[in-house]
Amino acid sequence: MRVAVTGGAGFVGSHAAEALAESGADVLAIDDLSSGSRSNLPPGVELAEMSVGDAALAGALSAFRADAVVHCAAQASVAVSVDRPAFDAEVNIVGGLGVMAASVAAGVRRFVYVNTGGALYGEPESLPCAEDHPIRPVSPYGLSKWTLEAYLSMLLPPEVSLVSLRLGNVYGPRQDPGGEAGVVAIFAGLMLSGREVTVHGDGEQTKDFVYAADVARAVAAALERGGRVSVNIGSGRPTSVNRIFRALAELTGYDREPLRAPARPGDVRHFCLDVTRAREELGWTAATSLEDGLRLTVESMRAG
Repeated sequence: MRVAVTGGAGFVGSHAAEALAESGADVLAIDDLSSGSRSNLPPGVELAEMSVGDAALAGALSAFRADAVVHCAAQASVAVSVDRPAFDAEVNIVGGLGVMAASVAAGVRRFVYVNTGGALYGEPESLPCAEDHPIRPVSPYGLSKWTLEAYLSMLLPPEVSLVSLRLGNVYGPRQDPGGEAGVVAIFAGLMLSGREVTVHGDGEQTKDFVYAADVARAVAAALERGGRVSVNIGSGRPTSVNRIFRALAELTGYDREPLRAPARPGDVRHFCLDVTRAREELGWTAATSLEDGLRLTVESMRAG
């Protein structure tokens, strides 16, 4: 299979590209390197340095003879979406529509959309949150990611399979510790450099943390499935931010108490995903424990 991965030099995208290349696929990473890095690309993966809005994208997909597209590229910060909703929509909706149009023009037959789960369902009516839960985003980021899924479902030709993966809070090696999208990377980066760590709110808010290599396996499984389906990808377990802080402090030898700050607008208080459909439809479950995942993440960050 020949697979193009948008955002393929970024965090989630590079893990997907790596897993696909290791499975024997020919992989093209499409990335403008605004947040991704060439160093994230595994051996054998080509790079087309362009944005998802580039007019040359369809030509690049055609020249590569792509059978499938995995769309990972996104504006992924809730805080940025609150401050700059038009920018968030430009990247996540308009950019995504550009990827869809280029994929159709290039004759792609399989499309995997890497969506969010935590920002999509809003404050859940019950936990864990299944795919049929009402869609009620509480941030522009969640709204833009959901809007593109709806556009793809409506506008992709019926002969193109579409699997939308609704992810929990992904963490692991290569996540930018200077960014805003990943609390594990942010905390670990600050702890390893001996700086103060800030916990927003009381820290008892919970999220569904899923390791990046497990997400990459889900992407590979999604490419094997035909038809159209939306699937939650997570651990299925809620974990508090305070627990993440304590576990990382132990792994890094950090001995300070966290600073406390007000809760951030757009954050959901408690969340975890129902992953039954992932097991039934994709044969996928998360294989990496939180303890192992955090350890591997810290080891990778220490190694540079």
